[in-house]
Parts: sequence; C-alpha cells; structure tokens
Amino acid sequence: PLSACLFLTISAYVIGKVARDALFLAQFQAVRLPYADIASGVLVGFVAVLYLRLRRRVSLGNLLVGSSLFFAVTCGLFWVLARHDRPVWLYPVFYVWVGVFGVVGPTQVWTLANYLLTTREAKRIFGMVGGGGISGWIFGGYFSKIATQTFGTQSLLLAMAVLLLICSALMAVVSKGGELEINAADNPAAIGGLSQRGLQDSLRSVFSSPYLRAIAAVIFASSFATTLTGWQFKALVKQFSVNQDAMAIFFGDFYFYAGLLALLFQLLLTTRLLRRFGIGPILFVLPLVVLAGSAGLIVWGTVAAALFLKGGDQVLRYSIDRSTIELLYLPLPNRVKMRAKWLIDTVVWRLGDGLGGVVVLIFAAQLRWTPRQISWIAIPLVLVWMAAVYVAGKQYFVVLQETISQHRLDSEQATLALDRSTTDLFSKNILASDPAEVLYALSLFEVERKRVAHPVIRGLLNHPAPEVRQKAISVLSAVGDKAVLPSIEGLLRDPDQNVRTEAMLYLVYHANVDPLTLLAEIGDYADFSVRSAIAAYLARPGEAQNIETARHILTAMSRESDVNGQRTRQELARLLGELPDCFDPLLPTLLADPAPLVVREAIRSAGALQKVSLAERLLELLRHPEFTSDAAQALAQFGDPVIALLSQHLGDPASGMDLRRGIPLILVRIGTPAAAQAVLDNLLERDTGLRFQIISALNKIHQLHPEIQLDTPLLETVLAAEVMGHYRSYQIQQALGLTSDPHEPVRHALQESIQQELERIFRLLGLLYPHLDLHSVYFGLQSNNATVYDNALEFLEDALKSQLRAVLVPLLDGKVSPKQRAAIAERLVRSRVESREQAVAELVASDDPWLKSCGAYAIGTFAIRSLDVELKQCLEHPDQLVRETARAACLRLEATAGF
Repeated sequence: PLSACLFLTISAYVIGKVARDALFLAQFQAVRLPYADIASGVLVGFVAVLYLRLRRRVSLGNLLVGSSLFFAVTCGLFWVLARHDRPVWLYPVFYVWVGVFGVVGPTQVWTLANYLLTTREAKRIFGMVGGGGISGWIFGGYFSKIATQTFGTQSLLLAMAVLLLICSALMAVVSKGGELEINAADNPAAIGGLSQRGLQDSLRSVFSSPYLRAIAAVIFASSFATTLTGWQFKALVKQFSVNQDAMAIFFGDFYFYAGLLALLFQLLLTTRLLRRFGIGPILFVLPLVVLAGSAGLIVWGTVAAALFLKGGDQVLRYSIDRSTIELLYLPLPNRVKMRAKWLIDTVVWRLGDGLGGVVVLIFAAQLRWTPRQISWIAIPLVLVWMAAVYVAGKQYFVVLQETISQHRLDSEQATLALDRSTTDLFSKNILASDPAEVLYALSLFEVERKRVAHPVIRGLLNHPAPEVRQKAISVLSAVGDKAVLPSIEGLLRDPDQNVRTEAMLYLVYHANVDPLTLLAEIGDYADFSVRSAIAAYLARPGEAQNIETARHILTAMSRESDVNGQRTRQELARLLGELPDCFDPLLPTLLADPAPLVVREAIRSAGALQKVSLAERLLELLRHPEFTSDAAQALAQFGDPVIALLSQHLGDPASGMDLRRGIPLILVRIGTPAAAQAVLDNLLERDTGLRFQIISALNKIHQLHPEIQLDTPLLETVLAAEVMGHYRSYQIQQALGLTSDPHEPVRHALQESIQQELERIFRLLGLLYPHLDLHSVYFGLQSNNATVYDNALEFLEDALKSQLRAVLVPLLDGKVSPKQRAAIAERLVRSRVESREQAVAELVASDDPWLKSCGAYAIGTFAIRSLDVELKQCLEHPDQLVRETARAACLRLEATAGF
C-alpha cells in the first residue's frame, strides 16, 4: 500500500510537471522560470505553517487524507479553467501549485512510512516503496506522452486529479481510516509541554540539533543544485521545441526513460549498495554525478550534456539518494520527526529552490549568462553539498548510538538508584536506622579502595547499638581519623567489653599510648584485648620495641583453646595483619584453624602483608565457598608476583573447575598488563563456562585500564571460533527436529547455550571495538521494542567490517529463521549434521558440561541406544549435573527397553 500511494503521488506529480513546464514555456520565456521557482519557495513556507497548525487539531491520518483530497479538488478546478476561460494567471499559478505539491505530496507518503516502519523494516522495505515512486515516474512520463498526443496537454490536469483521488482513498486505508496517531510515548503534547506551536518550534528543533542541521544542509544544497540544473535543462529544451505539445511529448519521453533507469537502479543496486557500504558513502553518489554532469556541460555545452546532467540527477535522486535520505530520519524519535521532517522537506527544500531561482534570475535574466555558464555556479555549490553529506553521515552514526544508549540508560535507572542509595545512607538520619542496615553500610564503606573519613561515621560512636559503635571505631581506625581521639578516650569506659577493647587498640595504634598504663588506670579488660594491645605496642618500631617479647605473647594467644580461645585467636589473626611481618609461622597456623572466623581474619591479614609464600594455601581456600571472597581479595593484593602461579592453575585442568573459575576475577582485581596477558594466554580455554569468565575478565580489565594493549589477532581468532560454534549450534538444533515449545527441555537448554554463545561474541566484539557502545547494542537486541531492536541491529551493521558483518548479522537478525541460519552454517562450517543421532553425538562430545548434559538428556529422551557407550562415560564425568543427567537418561533407556 505504501508503494502504491507513492506510485500514484509521483505519477500525478510527473504528469503535473510535464503539463506545467510545457504550458508555462509555451506562454513565457525560460528566463521567467525563476520567478515561479521563487514564488514556490515562499509559498511552501506558508503551507508548512498551516500544515503544522492543522496537525495540532486533527490526527495525522486525517491530515494526510485531507491534504491529498485538497490537491485533487484544486487540480480538477485548474482543468476546468484550462478547458474554458484560460486566464493569463492560470499557468504561472499552476506552475507554483505543482511545485508545492511536489514537496508536500511525496513527503506525506514518506512520513507515513516513517511512522509505520522501524529502522530494519525500512531498510528492507524502503527500496520497494521507492520502487513504487520510480514506477510512478515511468508511468507518468509514458502516460503524459500518450495523453498529449491523443487529447492535448490540458488533458493531463484531469488525469492528475483522478490519480490524486485514488491516492486519497488508498491513504485512508493505510492510515486506518484516518485515525493514525503518534503513540502516547512519542506524542509531543504528552511530554513536558513539547506541543507543536508552529514553524518556530520546528525551526528550534532543527537548529538545536547538529544532526538535523546536517540533514537540512544536505537537502538545501541538493535542492539548490537541482534548481540550477533543472533550469539549464529546460532552457535548452525551449530553444529546440516548437510548441507546448512538442515540449510535453519530449518531457514525457524524458521522464519515462529516466524512470526506467531509476527503477533498474532501485531494484538492482539500492538495497545492495546500502547493505554493502552503509548510508554515509551512498549519500555521495548523487553529488558526484551532478559534479561530473556540470563539468561536462561546461566542456561541451550541448543538449546531450544537459540531458546527461539532468538525467543523472533524475535517475539517482529518486532511486538511491531518496531511499538513503529517508533512512537518515529513522533513528529520530517520532516527536522530533514530526517537527523537523516537515520543515526540512518542505520549507528548507523550497528555500533551496527559491534561492536557486534568485541566482538564475540574477545571472541569466540580468547578466545574460547562458545555461552553460551557470555550471560555474553549480560546481562550488556541489562541493558544499558534499561537505554537508560528509557531516550528515558521521552524525547519523552518532545519533544511532545515542538512541541505543539512551534506551539502555532508561532501563537501568533502578540500578543507578541503588548505587546512589549506598552513599545517601550516610546522610539520612543514620543514627535512627536499623543496626543491621548501618553495619551493612559500614561494610560497604570499608571495602572501598580509597577510603576516607566520612563525617557521619563519627556520629556512630554514640549509636545505641554496641556492635555499631565497635564497627565505627574499627573503620575510623582503618582510615587513620585522629579527629575523634577525645571521643575514643571516653569509650574506654563503655559498658560493652568489645567496644572498650576496640577503643584501647585505637589509642595504642594512633595515640602511641602504653596499654599497661591504660590498664592500670581503668582495668577490667578481657585478657586477649590486654595482650593484643601490649603485643602491638611492643612490636611497633621505637624505643619500646621488643619483638621477642611480642612473639611470646602472640604465640601464647595462638594456643588458647578454652571458652574464649576462638575470640583470642580471631583477635590475633586480625592483629597480625597490622604488625610487622616477623611472626611466622603464626599466620600459616591460623589459616588452618578449625574456626572459620579465625581463618577469615588470617586470610585478610595475609593479603594485607602480601605474603606470597602463602599464595598456594590461599588458592586452596579459594575452593571453599565460605572463604572464596576473602581469599580472592587477599590474592589480588599480592599483585604481579602471584600472576605466574594464577596463570598456571587457570590453564591446568587438573586444578579443578571450582578453583579455576575463581582465578579470572582475581586477575581483574590485579588489573596490570601482566594480569591481562595471563587472561589472554588462557583465552582459548575449551570449557565454555570458564571461557566466558575469562572473556568477561578481559572485558573488565580493558574497561578499567584501556591503556593496556591487547592481542588483536588472537581476539579475532577466538571471535571467529565463537561465531562458527554459534552457527554449529543452529545446525544441531535443526537436526534435532525439536518442537517449537520453548519449555521443551532440550530446546530450552540449547537456547540457553546459544544465548551464552551470543554474549561471548559481544564481549569479544567489545574488546575489538572499544570505541563503540556494544553493551548498549547487545542490550537493544534483547529488547521487545521493535524500534530499539532494529536500531541496534542497524548500528551494528553500519559499524562492523564487511566480512564480519556478513557472517554475524544473520545470526542476530530476527527475520532470519533458525532454518536459514542452519543453511548458512552448512556453507560456512563446510560440514553438515545429517541426523538427530549425529546432533546428539555432537552435544555429548562437547567439552561444555552444560551441552554435554543436554546430549545425555537427549539420548534418554529420544532413546538413542547407539550412543550408550558415550552415555556411560558421562556417568564418570567430574561435573555433578552431567552425572545426574546421565543417570536419569540411563534409567529412561532401561524403562524403554523393558516396555
């Protein structure tokens, strides 16, 4: 229907152009044409203002249908006048009227198409819609010739009116009976007072956006140049024609053959060129042809040269160039399109026409320049046009990326709010908060890399909960906040024993106070707190330092096993991290303590002291879930000295998956070039789950440290392997012949695996294209919003290299079915999955435990007894999921055999 609407509109416009040019030139000289062009440019501005005012009062559909009816009725009136009265003003007015319709009519159809189609749909369908327009050029040109030969030039006006009536009816159907409206999300009236207030608002929208300014510059320069070349063409035709019918027949032939060529370009080249080169390069095609045509007219100055110039402009403008220009508007929100598109495609377009008319009026009518000499003005104008095209192509890419990113940011507001609340917790009546929440907030504050004293924490020293007071002292001690010394001294008499102990340790560390003096003055301390304070005092460099005495005290504390022994050892483990590293083997002993709280404190102290000699022991503790986080943080504090050991275990299957999967995150925390290299060295890991973690780790390192250079050829190799594996998954899925039920277990499992493959692909793309916001693209491809999805895919298609784009886009395009992807896989992978049995064998032979368990499940589900040996091997697999799935599959096979 869109194609038919454009066909009828363009047919009517071509017929009108043939009639107006022939009728006007038969009555006036060619030098009078600029007056009509200037009048068209001025009148279009008033029409645009009226159109925008009407838009506020009626629906978009009614406006489109009503304006088409208006043009049909007025054209019928022109025909009546041409048949009877023929007033002297008729043909100049009709010339201007056709110029206005030529802007408004096609723009209405393209506006309708922009509202109905997404970016990806438009990229596929705009070619066909444009083909309808080109067919209109062909039909209009041929019909004009035949109708003129049979009935005369005036009969073209009646034909134009009939075509517009048919177009009005069809547009009413396409716009759902005229009720088409902007959806609520894009309705300008519903968003912060952005209601359209006429031409002023539209001008503000265009001039406030660099992208819209670039589009406006392209349209302006294009229409300016077209007016000049159009006048050159008509002036030369006027010199060699005898009457209006002869001119009408010539123009009809011209539009007919130019339309045929344009249709061939549209059908054979437009879509292919857009997919191969993208929007930016294709926008240069038309100005380059006009530049060549203008240079040819200067050299030869013949009608043939003018025919090439105008023909090249006509063929390309309504095939390749028009479809490409329309794509420029697609990343914009509908509310922006409504304001900007009408202004640019009407006022700006006709402003270019009007200014072109002024230039012709000055140089042709006043200075008597020939059509050949006008080309000297056209050439620099085309160069300006090309500069505008360059800027518009760059801005298109930027706007498309911003559109996708904005969708992601809107969807992530909740996450950002949670991050802010962590900070806001300190400034919102924290003293009256629940103690558990305060302790949680303090723990978050405590793990910050660059810890500083927060004023609100000092207020927690008077909190009613003793555990909060103790934690506040600990945090303030860790950051070295000495402004609270008087308050801490007061806490030496706190009713809670733990708070008094924490206060004593603070004063020993930061006020250089002798703990024995404090004990003599106050007394009543737990034995372990006294010994801890004394040991800390004796171990500190200075006159009172006595390492051996401190060692005896600490060793005695490590051997405590009575009721308070665990608390004593826990205090010792924490204290060792703050003392000089000269008390071995106390820390290794505490790392083997039966009490988890003691081990946890010992791990933290090992990290604080950066005891690389304990790295192997910490790696062992990494296997235990209760110690994983602390052990990983401690190992990360070691830095580069521990990387060789981490890399060795990461690449060694004998180390166990529970240990290996914890190492990538440690390397991320280290974040040095050596850590990045260790991750790269293991990038070809066969286990897909671990490989995902390795790729994710590399992403995080690169985000935190973009200055670190990565091995691009290696990344491209891994990416190619991932893409081929992704295609292979579709081959397996197709060969399994699974139902479309998304809850079918094997299908569901394969879909999860395919989704994981896709995420690995995007993470690798993020490493290869760090300047692109591919996280937003991936997020957009998961969206249920068709516009966001298509914008994301369009951005990716424009951003990637042609070879990568050719293999990757079909995997992401929702219009490409799994069956089609399997067919593409056969061509790329160069091997086929012939049967369900082979597909299941591929799964069960996979190194990925998840896929292997899928294969084991499928053996039982489909009763594939030929894979019994492979199934039994799964029973011995180290992964628990694989073993359990294989066991269930064996039971199912046995039940099936018995039946």
